Amino acid sequence: MLRQARIPGVLLVLLAAALLGGCQQTTYVSPPPTVYYYVVPSTTYLRVCPSYGEECPILVQVFSGERVELLERNDYGWSRVRLERTGNVGWILSDLLSLTPVPPTYYVSYQSVYLRECGDHNCRALELLQRGDRVEKVDQDFRGWWRVRSAKTGVLGWIPASAVSTRPGPPFYYVDVTSLTLRTGPSTSTKAIATLGFNEQVEMLGLSPAGWAQVRQTRTGLIGWVAAKYLESYPVPRPRTAAPKKKEKAPAKEETPAPAPAPAPPKAM
Repeated sequence: MLRQARIPGVLLVLLAAALLGGCQQTTYVSPPPTVYYYVVPSTTYLRVCPSYGEECPILVQVFSGERVELLERNDYGWSRVRLERTGNVGWILSDLLSLTPVPPTYYVSYQSVYLRECGDHNCRALELLQRGDRVEKVDQDFRGWWRVRSAKTGVLGWIPASAVSTRPGPPFYYVDVTSLTLRTGPSTSTKAIATLGFNEQVEMLGLSPAGWAQVRQTRTGLIGWVAAKYLESYPVPRPRTAAPKKKEKAPAKEETPAPAPAPAPPKAM
């Protein structure tokens, strides 16, 4: 008779463990889904850190309808995002983002603005648009100009991004410094009309090529010019801090020349 082969107990245990291990399925943990948001204001900024002022400078300008990837949020109403267009990572107020895409139709918010042949104030004017006219966004450049199609004529041209809004009506901006001088013209050499306070609301009427904004003070109705860089499209929690002034070096003191030595007396002959 054939003798039945015996398998050592240790080998049986190892064989069973191998069989059980082969039956188990490996579990893969999928990464969390990417969440995208869309910028709502016509124009705003990504900042280096979640705050205003010189300590958190502007990283890049962003425009309405642009898609950003949400990376994190803090407890102070700021979101850290990645701009899909350029790949820049920065901070933006969470209230300026929307989960739903922003429609491509916008309204002219300035009292009037020219639709131009290219994205520059010196380019040839194609059509004069008035407040409330509808335009469809087609493209944009990196200098704050949009290529749009006029709804009433179908003409394609360029206008400043700050001249349009997602809703009809005047565009309101807010002073982001402690005080801002309202002047009769777009220059510091012109006469001062009034002083605007922190977070004071103004209505944007137009923008000059040199970066001056013509505004109406909503509290008094006064119309004048201010430096556009000191305006934000939303109220800010605290005024922007001015960059520290460089200390001027004290002029070097003039050295007093040493008196010339007295001539030696003549020797006696």
